[in-house]
Amino acid sequence: MSEAIFCDDLLTAAFPGILKHDPICAKSSHFTVPKDRLPAISHYIHTQPSLRGRLTLLWACDDRPVRDSYGLYYLFTLEASHHWVVLSTELAGHDRLFPSITPHIHAAQWYEREIRDMFGLIPQGHPDLRRLVRHEHWPKGTHPLQKDFSWNNVLERQQGEYRFHHIEGEGVFEVPVGPIHAGIIESGHFRFSVAGEPIMQLELRHFWKHRGVEKLFEQLTLTDAVLLAERVSGDTTVGHALAYCQAVEALLHLEVPRRANYLRSLFLELERLYNHLGDIGAMCNDTAYALAHAHCGRLKERIMQLNDRLTGSRFLRGVIEVGGVTRDIESRQLVEIVEELSHIQSDFSEVGAIIFANASLTDRLETTGVLNERTAWDHAVIGIVGRASGRDCDLRRDRPFAAYDELPVNVALYRYGDARARLRVRGDEIHESIRLIREVRDKIPNGPIASQPRSLPKPGAWTLAAVEGWRGEILYMVMAGEDGRIHRCKVRDPSFVNWPAIQWAVLGNIIPDFPLINKSFNLSYAGNDL
Repeated sequence: MSEAIFCDDLLTAAFPGILKHDPICAKSSHFTVPKDRLPAISHYIHTQPSLRGRLTLLWACDDRPVRDSYGLYYLFTLEASHHWVVLSTELAGHDRLFPSITPHIHAAQWYEREIRDMFGLIPQGHPDLRRLVRHEHWPKGTHPLQKDFSWNNVLERQQGEYRFHHIEGEGVFEVPVGPIHAGIIESGHFRFSVAGEPIMQLELRHFWKHRGVEKLFEQLTLTDAVLLAERVSGDTTVGHALAYCQAVEALLHLEVPRRANYLRSLFLELERLYNHLGDIGAMCNDTAYALAHAHCGRLKERIMQLNDRLTGSRFLRGVIEVGGVTRDIESRQLVEIVEELSHIQSDFSEVGAIIFANASLTDRLETTGVLNERTAWDHAVIGIVGRASGRDCDLRRDRPFAAYDELPVNVALYRYGDARARLRVRGDEIHESIRLIREVRDKIPNGPIASQPRSLPKPGAWTLAAVEGWRGEILYMVMAGEDGRIHRCKVRDPSFVNWPAIQWAVLGNIIPDFPLINKSFNLSYAGNDL
């Protein structure tokens, strides 16, 4: 019995009356359920031993101009099979209430608060209904993703105060950090509660530079929006552009040439390489190990110069388009790439040996910022952070895209969940990326590098696409509108999932270790705040 049939039979038997639809994409199931049954069905998918569904995405859609209703969608990934299950429900246009699933599934907390802010829909039973995205200077009643809110609306600034959670007791002190930082980084507020040195509580306050990205998508056509997608998070150009294009290609029933898929995999691995090298160096820098930091910076620069020679962009911008890629790589260039990466790999192996021979560095990394496997599961943690905490997931292997069905991936996996494990995952993935690029050189077929769209999707049609970026899973839901425009685009960077987990990884550590823990996660502020 296939996983889809098994899953569908299990759900329809447990919850008679739910309506099954055609799958929205490969390896998926889709059910419409009454809103009052959402908590029970979600809890069942999440906890049933043969399913163990991880909440992967939760989004809303304002369909009032068409059907006088709001749509709510819940995406789960089944633990063993990586099969997708989508639950959807409708709220009448005048209805603003839906039952919260956060009391059952902790990973839903930020998603539901985001929906409240952006759509004005209220998750009843949610334990924390403070504003998340809309800071207190936003006027009351402002919900930017409602269709009657204009994308270029200029809002008057209001005054208000955010109520942080406080721990009371003798000797308990609060230490605020940010939102303005000493380094050249984005804004983020971290409020620590300490008793002596150990951290008792960390509360995050992000979303300081909301850019209205999802609203901007609604002003664009399906093919033009690639430029916006690749700028969602500046260090993840290829990952975001690729996830978006895959969603649009599914809507257009557009087959991407095999050569283009191999080149997409090549560019994605180059993006992984330069970011991992930079992160390892930055972690060494936070332990005052300047030598390793300098060498990693040198190797990262070589990758970025290679990117520039190949594509004209150090950040690989402009290479992914709907239907394929914009630049071909000649055979001689592939040989040069592999030769250059062989030298970089040799250098990095020497640097890695130096890093792990340094006792003072490993002492700082070991048992620092531990995120155990159970907590990682409860928060649906993904990517580097998840694999360092025993979460065996990588979309390149689990739901292959681009050319990864022909490029088997060895997944780096550790279970001790500390900063050392997160560094080791990055190190292992550097070697694996170089191996994969060698395979691209050996296996890449000849042929065209792009296909052209020939038709427009039906308005209201939607689909999901996912890519394993260098941080972790990147998800795009794209719904078509009239005349080839976008009705709704939901973007989920892995940072939105992993940021809340830092609050648990720091407990029991000391504040001076927080920069190292934060760097070992290295999450995007921009990708988090759309």
